[in-house]
Amino acid sequence: MKAVLLVVVGALAACLYLVGLALDMFWLKLLAKPWPVLALGIAVWQSGEGRAGRLIAWGLFLGAIGDICLALPNAFLPGMIAFAIGHGLYIAAFLRWNRGPALALLAPVMLFCAIGLALMLPGAGALAAPLAIYVVTIGAMLWRAAACALVPAGDFLVRWSALAGALLFGLSDFLIGVHRFHQPLPGAAFVIIVTYWMGQALLATAAIRRSTGPASDTP
Repeated sequence: MKAVLLVVVGALAACLYLVGLALDMFWLKLLAKPWPVLALGIAVWQSGEGRAGRLIAWGLFLGAIGDICLALPNAFLPGMIAFAIGHGLYIAAFLRWNRGPALALLAPVMLFCAIGLALMLPGAGALAAPLAIYVVTIGAMLWRAAACALVPAGDFLVRWSALAGALLFGLSDFLIGVHRFHQPLPGAAFVIIVTYWMGQALLATAAIRRSTGPASDTP
């Protein structure tokens, strides 16, 4: 599928979803929500970036499945599982870009996880265990994305797009958790979806950039 068509499909779907969100139109939101991230996944898949790119593409496809689940009533846990698997795929991709331990980066990631768990777990009920696993998984994803930014000889756009994308994705997930399990946040839905789309787009940009730049997968 041509890149221009993918951009048009993704942008149109995003606009339709935002209209559905503003007007609280369930079916419009459900039909439009997965397409922006699905278009990103197809773009990454077609870029031919290699195994890491395919991992990120599959992570985006899992994100589209998670989008559908979160738009449905009583499907929050399946959505969480889909996104957790997607984060695991991103971790595997980032490890191919940099396998260095980057132990100094663990401290801020652990602080992020601790704050998230302290806010969310008291209100999580039966979802406490899967929520804890999910928070740790996204923390690991943030850690490995940050490690990619430390590669001194790496492409600037790849390094910082991956980190910025992971941070925005983490922010989106953090807001979802606080909104659902701690305290409702007025207007949170718009901020959550926009930061989520921006995060996924930056992760896709990092993968596509590697297909056109000098970087290559770590053997």
